Amino acid sequence: MDSDQDSSADDWVVLDSCTSSSDDDDRVLALSSGCGTPCSASDSDADADAPNPASLSDDDAEGVYALSDAEDDDAYPLPSPPLPTPLAGLFHHTLARGVTYAPFDPVPAPAGDAHHAAKQLVPDPTFSALIHEPVAALASTAGLVCLRGEASREYYVANPLTFTCKRLPRPSCDHLASGDPAVVIAFDLDNRDSDSDSDSDDSSSADLCFYRHYHVVVAFPVGDGIYAFESFSSRTWRWTVGNGIAAAETVVPASGVGSLGCAFWRTTMGFFLCYELVSGCSDLIPAPMEVLQWPYWELGEMEGTLCATCMDDRVTAVVVICLDFARRSTSGEIAWTLAGHFEGGCLRGRQDVTLLRSQGKAEVVMWDPRAEMVVAMDLEGRTTRTVSFLSGTGYYADFIPYVSTLAAVSASDASG
Repeated sequence: MDSDQDSSADDWVVLDSCTSSSDDDDRVLALSSGCGTPCSASDSDADADAPNPASLSDDDAEGVYALSDAEDDDAYPLPSPPLPTPLAGLFHHTLARGVTYAPFDPVPAPAGDAHHAAKQLVPDPTFSALIHEPVAALASTAGLVCLRGEASREYYVANPLTFTCKRLPRPSCDHLASGDPAVVIAFDLDNRDSDSDSDSDDSSSADLCFYRHYHVVVAFPVGDGIYAFESFSSRTWRWTVGNGIAAAETVVPASGVGSLGCAFWRTTMGFFLCYELVSGCSDLIPAPMEVLQWPYWELGEMEGTLCATCMDDRVTAVVVICLDFARRSTSGEIAWTLAGHFEGGCLRGRQDVTLLRSQGKAEVVMWDPRAEMVVAMDLEGRTTRTVSFLSGTGYYADFIPYVSTLAAVSASDASG
């Protein structure tokens, strides 16, 4: 976005962060005309069943992570259409730089439903059987994981659930020449096929929904605060250099989100960076004042749209706002709507808690380093699932959210 551009188009109507949702809670932002605005998100995925809680760790003597009444069957009535699939787990790295996976502990399933009671594991969390070199995990969206070979620097896209992997052709540019690139997997809009009845309550049938035509988008530094873009398309099976560059100061690599046919990242400027798949152009979008008034915030995807989760330094207030394309004005301005807020839930009053990226179901995901636990909460602050880590084990908290689907890594896999 041109820094000299008239800022009047980006004014926000800002209300108090903890007011209840209403028509007056919308925040309106005009995306720059330099990049085509994304269209309405496609229908959400079918839901896997409600998730299960982790056993309390020794650090939880106070019972702050005890699950609330939200786990009662009556508290999760089947919606119509079904809710998007919740996070299955988190990819991250060991101190030896290997990839590993931590699944969420699901809430107890109904009697006789052993399938839904089990953790959502992946056959090869290290990818060592699929890729014959050490790799680093870079991004994950809708069941696909992007990896990079430590020695070859080649990109791979894998679906750990279906045990499939493809090596991508080499890009035109050296993405590592001037610093760490930022990577996102994003999907074309309205391009999903389903081989199952969308009204089915069977999550094994719902998992037959295939995502197609994904893009691996890389924002890579080419100078001091300057980023260029290159994007791989599974439709054409080749890389394309993006149109123009972005003066973004520093793009936060671990903040990438794929949503609405775009790739998004946070930057250190108080803006977030948007790259549109179709046009191949980028834009710097100012974060709403509703976001910037909080000391901590994180981008994410909830139920198919972009969201921002905000909190204070003692987790006494958590606010989630989402893009609302249904209320786009005739001038193309996009509304941000208050999606939910709560007073910290089980983490209220805790220090050093950090926000993690959300994906799939509308949930807030947070990391408590003191208890070494990741907590997922609904938008009313009720704990739904947790991931506990063993104290003393060597790992990085560079968590990449993973949603389990049968998305195909190539057209041949989809047809097979």
